[in-house]
Amino acid sequence: MSRRAPGPAAPHGPGGLAATGGPAPTEGPAPTEAPAPAQGPAPAEDLLAYAARRLGVELDPATARPDESGWDFRVTHVRATDGTRWILRQPRRPEAAALLEREGAVLAAVRDRVPVPVPDWLLHTPDLVAYPRLPGEPAGTEDPHTLVYGWSMDPLAHPAHYLEPLARTLVAVHTTPPDASPALAASAAPAATADADPGAVRARTADKLARARAELPLPAPGLRRWQAWLDDDRLWPERLVLVHGDVHPGHTLVARPGADGPPVLAGLLDWANTHVGDPAVDFVDLLYAGGPAVLDRLLAAYRAAGGEVRPGLREHVLARADFLWVHVALRGLDTGRPAWVRTALHRMAAR
Repeated sequence: MSRRAPGPAAPHGPGGLAATGGPAPTEGPAPTEAPAPAQGPAPAEDLLAYAARRLGVELDPATARPDESGWDFRVTHVRATDGTRWILRQPRRPEAAALLEREGAVLAAVRDRVPVPVPDWLLHTPDLVAYPRLPGEPAGTEDPHTLVYGWSMDPLAHPAHYLEPLARTLVAVHTTPPDASPALAASAAPAATADADPGAVRARTADKLARARAELPLPAPGLRRWQAWLDDDRLWPERLVLVHGDVHPGHTLVARPGADGPPVLAGLLDWANTHVGDPAVDFVDLLYAGGPAVLDRLLAAYRAAGGEVRPGLREHVLARADFLWVHVALRGLDTGRPAWVRTALHRMAAR
């Protein structure tokens, strides 16, 4: 799930519910309905004309397809007259515009380190980002009502083509120094103190549980599990790393190199939630979407690629996934989405 929360340490929710504010737009196939004028402060024609002028390309307005699903960003899919497909992202609010600055610094720092393509921003202003659409389609999509993922491929069928390169990508991200570039260091500066303290990560989780207890009818068994998790020193990381923060199937692109070939990881999208944090957050959404078998294969590939799988990491990921529904319920309260609250409380009660 991709419900983006403010701040650098935005843990995910079910199927990409990354502690964010709404389903994150993907670069998969653009919406197929008839073209509709983009909503928001700038008419679609003005947006396309501005982007075309800045990029030095001719964009075809007849091919523009808006994607309004994202909480932080409004996305437009459009094709240029030379056939190139473009992604235009516009922040919905000032705080989302601030995310773009950090995301741009992150992309510059990791582009030559990760083994899969990432977006290459050819236009970056405070109000607009534009880049050629990466090939492939999302490995899965989330039902916005049930918050359940449907995979477009079997993540366990060909691990050498999907989970293993994804694990190598996570190792590359997690071993990227937060000061890998001046721009990245500057963008992370506000989070370099309290937010980069392992104890602060745990304290924020405890604060979230305390708020949920005060505002929601939490089930007693869940409260006992979550408190036991918070109290277990063995499970919490002693060291924080750079994390993507939003690794779910909808942000992993897969492509088929041949008509009958297995789908291959072709890109990793949406780096706006990247922060210095708990490495476990980058495994939670894949666990939610694919179950323990996917988590175990991903952790094994992560270890084989040189990643640190410390004692208790698997248990910590499972606990984070269990706690996700608390986060989802609170985000539902904060964003006026009662359906999220109802779904989350139902999932908690069914656990």
